[in-house]
Amino acid sequence: MVSAKELQSRIKDFFNFSWQEISGLIAAVLLTGFIFSFRDWGDTSFDFIVGLYHLFAVFVIAGLSFAFRISCQKIFALSQGYKAEFKVWWVGLVIMIVVGFLSVGFLPLILVGGVVTSFMVKQRLGEFRYGFSYIDNAVISFWGVIGNMIAAIIFAVGLFAFPQSYFFSKGLILNLMMGFCALLPLPQLDGLKIFFGSRVLYFLAIGTVLLASVLLLTRSKLGLIMAIVIGSIAGIVYVLKGSEK
Repeated sequence: MVSAKELQSRIKDFFNFSWQEISGLIAAVLLTGFIFSFRDWGDTSFDFIVGLYHLFAVFVIAGLSFAFRISCQKIFALSQGYKAEFKVWWVGLVIMIVVGFLSVGFLPLILVGGVVTSFMVKQRLGEFRYGFSYIDNAVISFWGVIGNMIAAIIFAVGLFAFPQSYFFSKGLILNLMMGFCALLPLPQLDGLKIFFGSRVLYFLAIGTVLLASVLLLTRSKLGLIMAIVIGSIAGIVYVLKGSEK
């Protein structure tokens, strides 16, 4: 792990979203918003105004969630000397909409793609095993799952404060589903990079998503507190371990 000043400098110089990434993210956000609000156009009968509000709310949720997830991956990648860029999976978007229609919105998958990394020669100088590392790239992909779980906890806190909130409820479910779908070992998703980079990390990622789902979907105070405590302890251990380098 590089120093805080070096990481800050790398973020300033290299952290950005290309137009290709932005266009892919826009398509992902629009389709995810449509799929996740598919069954929310009215309670007992069709209501255009309510449906439009729900659709816009999920657009915002998806936009924030995707941006936060990918930002986590980009920042960690820079700390390791890699450039991470989001690459949309167009076939996955088609699969999402087909499954969404066939299941009448009951199975809202998120198969939008993942990040691809490129080697930054100068920023990797002095690193252990200077060359391209599959383990490093597995951890970069894993940070996408961590980002989703952090976002899920934030939405869970909001839902605890406002139990009837559609925004926080949908945000919680969307981030848990995003974390789960990202772990599917398919060529265009982050799960395959984690799987081939480290089997231990792959099963740890699955356990992380399952544990977060169990604790947060109970919508209980105890579950929320346990999720925050476990997440905080894991973060502290990671920072202390990284500071030893």
